[in-house]
Amino acid sequence: MEFRCDLSVYFVYTLTFIYLHTLSKSMKKILSIVLLLVGFVSPSYADKEVADRAIRCSALIYIELTRPEMVGLTAGETLMNRIYAYHMIDDDKEMEMTNGQITSAQTDAITQLTQEYIKGTNLAQEYRGCIYWMTDVAKYINISEYVVSEDNTEESEANEMALFLSAPTMTSITTFKNPIKTWEQQVDLGFVAWASQELKVPYKEAILLKVSEKFE
Repeated sequence: MEFRCDLSVYFVYTLTFIYLHTLSKSMKKILSIVLLLVGFVSPSYADKEVADRAIRCSALIYIELTRPEMVGLTAGETLMNRIYAYHMIDDDKEMEMTNGQITSAQTDAITQLTQEYIKGTNLAQEYRGCIYWMTDVAKYINISEYVVSEDNTEESEANEMALFLSAPTMTSITTFKNPIKTWEQQVDLGFVAWASQELKVPYKEAILLKVSEKFE
């Protein structure tokens, strides 16, 4: 069996981000106001279960980003990191999530996913759900509007937190065009690229051995 990269999947990701960057701020703000007025967006709160899924999604994307052709997912990783951070914040304790904490959590998630992959866990369904969830979030939030700045006010930070907490917490898609096998191949390609880096990668030999076993 040979690896196959489904270009249609990649183009969907890329075109999604191109489309998002063409949306004007005014249209997105008007849409948000309308949704609030008619009651489609209800107050949302931090949810650790959502945070756990978001950081695993971010970790899967980070692994895939070692494939040059998947660079279009970069903004998606940033989005899922922010979803993770805001769902981990405890309002009562006024806790802040630093970039270092996010990176540490992502590293832990990569390690856990790697261990699961080596043991034979099929991550295809989780990865598919991750990508579709990320795409839904990207339609809801234009990440380019939320660049970290020292000039942010408490009000702007509160508004940003409210926006990210009201974003979709799972994909709305239930029917998928590509077979699950395609997503499994994408996961395999990601781990091959991840383990083939010149940098020191935990479980490098075990990952490559697992891949070779799967495709003997």
